[in-house]
Amino acid sequence: MIEFTRYAGQVQGFGGQFTRLPSWARFVVGIFAIPGIVLAALSLFGLLVSILALSILALPVYVILKRLTLPATISKDEPQSPGVKRVESTLVE
Repeated sequence: MIEFTRYAGQVQGFGGQFTRLPSWARFVVGIFAIPGIVLAALSLFGLLVSILALSILALPVYVILKRLTLPATISKDEPQSPGVKRVESTLVE
């Protein structure tokens, strides 16, 4: 926990030092930060594309296996199997 507070203090100190820079120096730092920002955006885009590709490949297999393995649902109009009796009850105190 002590290391976390030390690192948090360093990050806050960096923010304070960065805001004390002249505006032209902050602009230069911003220019050099653009490639990192673009790479971060591209990696997030790549993550979304890979999740989409996984869904496109796995979803049809899931639907097919679900139809093959799960029993069909019984509709209300079909009669119930013999031997099944519906029981109604009331509670009396």
